[in-house]
Amino acid sequence: MDIINNKAEQKFSTSTIGGEAFISYRRGSQNSYDLHFVFVPPEARGQNIADQLVRKALQQAKDEKVKVIATCSYVSTWFTRHPEESEMLLQS
Repeated sequence: MDIINNKAEQKFSTSTIGGEAFISYRRGSQNSYDLHFVFVPPEARGQNIADQLVRKALQQAKDEKVKVIATCSYVSTWFTRHPEESEMLLQS
């Protein structure tokens, strides 16, 4: 799956059978990535696309040596399920 970082629209996105899937972000405090919305078209759900979008955003943050903020409920739940990545969360 090819996931691109569209910096102009502030989202990581990919094409799916039902259309575009994406995770939107804002640049937050300390230049972090505030991951605030995930969308996967209904036709493409259940294929771990949202998981892959989160992982791509995390890899970008790691590459830039910045943290993430889990504003989106999906992203927050994702971190609960993946405590090994908790060091990537910006603590308030």
